Amino acid sequence: MKWMIIILIIMLFISIIRLYRMKRDIDSLNRSLRYIQENNTNQQLTTATFYKDICDLTNTINMILEKSAQIRIANEKSNREFHQAITNISHDLRTPLTSALGYVQMVQSDEISEEKKAEYLERIEYRLKVLSNLTDSLLEYSRIIEDQVPIEFERVNVNNLLRDSVSVFYDRFIEQDYKVNVHIPDEVLYTSGNQALFERIFMNVIQNALRYGTQVFEVSLNAQSSTLAFKNRIADPEGIDVDQILDRFYTADNSRNNKSLGLGLAIVKELVAKMGGTTNAHIDDDFLSIEIQLVGIKG
Repeated sequence: MKWMIIILIIMLFISIIRLYRMKRDIDSLNRSLRYIQENNTNQQLTTATFYKDICDLTNTINMILEKSAQIRIANEKSNREFHQAITNISHDLRTPLTSALGYVQMVQSDEISEEKKAEYLERIEYRLKVLSNLTDSLLEYSRIIEDQVPIEFERVNVNNLLRDSVSVFYDRFIEQDYKVNVHIPDEVLYTSGNQALFERIFMNVIQNALRYGTQVFEVSLNAQSSTLAFKNRIADPEGIDVDQILDRFYTADNSRNNKSLGLGLAIVKELVAKMGGTTNAHIDDDFLSIEIQLVGIKG
């Protein structure tokens, strides 16, 4: 009986020590977690405990902290982009509006000739059209990201549609002294999607090449990889952030006099995604390449 009591006392003593150490480790974790919360740091919890349950708890909390940090960083980036977007939109919409108002004041003057008034009215009309186009682009992008654009899937003759889209801009390519290279198979090829959306996608990519590119435009269709590639030479490859070129409101023109909200390629990315594809951009030497991966192209 005496030895039994001694053993129980020893076991109780060991249990008390274990409980004390566990409480100490938990208190340490609690202090560290409170510090991380109050100081909004990316620091993670560490522990020197020998207890597996506390180690598992620490790892679980660290995973939650890492996910929370990722969400916080993404939110901060999104907020920065939002504020920059508001600034850019305000500037881009205000520029043609301010210019038009200036010409309105000149037209109202009694000191200018009728000929000048007619010229100023044409300029006012042009500025207002620019403003209307910018507003339409913004509203269209808003409808797309809010899933307000209905998509009826159909069988689309993608190579003929691509040829037609390039031919629509033939005169503009000639006017801007472009060399156009088209590599599209003669075989009739089909993909699943929406023809009207594909027309808008091709138009946006080509217009982007005409607006920001120079000298050379190439388009190719690879049926085996179901990939469309649009390439255009650019004058200043260093001035383009290829990681952001598909983002909304991105424009490489720092002067922001290009009459664009930078939504053309962002709309392309969203529309392609809605039809199950992906869009990527990269720069090789002095060529910008926009690659569209479709779900599948078949003969």
